[in-house]
Amino acid sequence: MSDIILEAKSIRKYFPIKKGFFMREVGQVKAVEEINLAVRRGETLGLVGESGCGKSTLGRTLIRLYEPTSGEIKFDGSDFRNLSGAELRQKRRDIQMIFQDPYASLDTRMTVGQIIEQPFKIHGLLPDKKEREERVKELLQLVGLKASHVNRYPHEFSGGQRQRISIARAVALNPKLIICDEPVSALDVSIQAQVLNLLKDLQERLNLTYIFISHDLSVIEHVCDRIAVMYLGRIVEIATRDELFKNPKHPYTRALMSSIPSIGTGKKKMSKILSGEIPSPINPPKGCAFHPRCPHKIKECSEITPQLRGDSPQHLKACHVNLETNLKEIL
Repeated sequence: MSDIILEAKSIRKYFPIKKGFFMREVGQVKAVEEINLAVRRGETLGLVGESGCGKSTLGRTLIRLYEPTSGEIKFDGSDFRNLSGAELRQKRRDIQMIFQDPYASLDTRMTVGQIIEQPFKIHGLLPDKKEREERVKELLQLVGLKASHVNRYPHEFSGGQRQRISIARAVALNPKLIICDEPVSALDVSIQAQVLNLLKDLQERLNLTYIFISHDLSVIEHVCDRIAVMYLGRIVEIATRDELFKNPKHPYTRALMSSIPSIGTGKKKMSKILSGEIPSPINPPKGCAFHPRCPHKIKECSEITPQLRGDSPQHLKACHVNLETNLKEIL
């Protein structure tokens, strides 16, 4: 198990719904439900799914930006969920996050140098000012920016450059794990490839592990080693990249694959396979959450919640359809 850097067991994250003068709880948004996940050192694990499926919430819950409602989290051999105070602060140096919007994740009142040196001040590292300034310049150059940019403000940079600043801040403390929450979705297509290549280069140079969150399958295919497909707060399929794209076994995964645009078709295929809307996480369906939209549901789908299983531990799916059934034919 030494190759496992992060392990999550039965993770749930519910958000309370409160109404009335006394703000009494009248319900819950079940954003993440019974997630079991293991991330290996040095790999890039992708989380993919439609908007609202809970992938960003899961990412933030795994590093305790959101406190889990229940479940266990182990990070680098420690019981991460039960850490607090100085122990939690120490461990958080090893986990960082790159957010989706580079316009919102940087403080516009601070210079680039102040932004990147902030982690050192928070954790009491590099107390010498000159040494800190030199390290900031090194980080700027590491992500493809100039050391002379240190005194500029975020509004003076393009979107791609701002995301590079966010990446420099994320790697400043030499973390072991970085959560990349849609890091290129707010960027122009021409810039996305540059940022993705930068992330892959930094992973090799700094021995980083990534959890990469995206709704874009083409991006996921480019950067990830393994991929977990999420639907309504649950993982419905997980496999290696090559196996998932070559042989998707869950009907929802196949529907996502069919939505990848191709010349002359756009997203027409997906509308033929899926009908209806994503159910509400406030009142999710009984049994398999996907069954109201699945054209191949059977009786068990509306009664029993399927568990991740498969003939190989490298490819698991949560579906009551016979594992030997050729979904390429029935879809």
